[in-house]
Amino acid sequence: MSKSVKFTRRKRVTVIDGDGGAPFWLEHIGLFIVAGLAVVVGGMILLALTDWGRAAMVWGGLGFGVLMAVWLAIDPWRSLRTGEPLSVWVGEAIAALGWGGLTVSLAAGIPYVFWRGQERLPEWAFALPGAGAVVFTGIATLGMWLQTRQPLPALDRRPRVATVILNTDDADGGQCISVRYLGVDDREHDAELADLIDETWRGRFAAGTTWQVFAFRDPELADSVVFLTESHDDVWRNGYKLDRVRLGGEGGPLAPAPGSPFLRDGGKWTFAP
Repeated sequence: MSKSVKFTRRKRVTVIDGDGGAPFWLEHIGLFIVAGLAVVVGGMILLALTDWGRAAMVWGGLGFGVLMAVWLAIDPWRSLRTGEPLSVWVGEAIAALGWGGLTVSLAAGIPYVFWRGQERLPEWAFALPGAGAVVFTGIATLGMWLQTRQPLPALDRRPRVATVILNTDDADGGQCISVRYLGVDDREHDAELADLIDETWRGRFAAGTTWQVFAFRDPELADSVVFLTESHDDVWRNGYKLDRVRLGGEGGPLAPAPGSPFLRDGGKWTFAP
């Protein structure tokens, strides 16, 4: 019998036994992506053939970049009003500027230099969109770096029993071990393990097995990630993931080793008191 995965509105994961196949669009996702790219590229080529089309691309790219920056600027405004640390909302503001500027550089800058042409622009002007993209990417990276300088949200140090409900790979090939546990609000929650388990241990995290975990003190983060407690320090880890905690998603590889990369003394991460 096959297993399917259902993601609810609260980002909870439910494993469903059944023989139903994947949706049509998911089975043919590659074809849809190729077709969509062909339509977009074809439209850009058609627009690039005329002066008015190139002008439309310039103004459209400029408007899209400004809208993106304004939309991303909502986060720092919200963080400022809720009393987040200086580095968080300043980092969010800098990242918003960086991503908006990057979009303008590429989506408006490239059509502009080809619209004006070599007859009306010096040769060095054709390097400006690429240079702008590099600069604004650096600005966005700086903003993201500032956001990760603060401790992680406060941890509730009471061990909780979590049952594995899913052990698979996500769409990008990354590890996804989801567990169900009783949160600080006395309600059931589904979350992923922040610890990426080494392949030599991963088979032990089969569906139905139970493990002790720590959860965040804030119930709003109950469906994000949980952390294996020190009672499982014999388990080898080879990476980490902090999806939906900050930056939307944050993770990466670590040198394989036993013990928690989050809870060890002198580690990279700390938690707010």
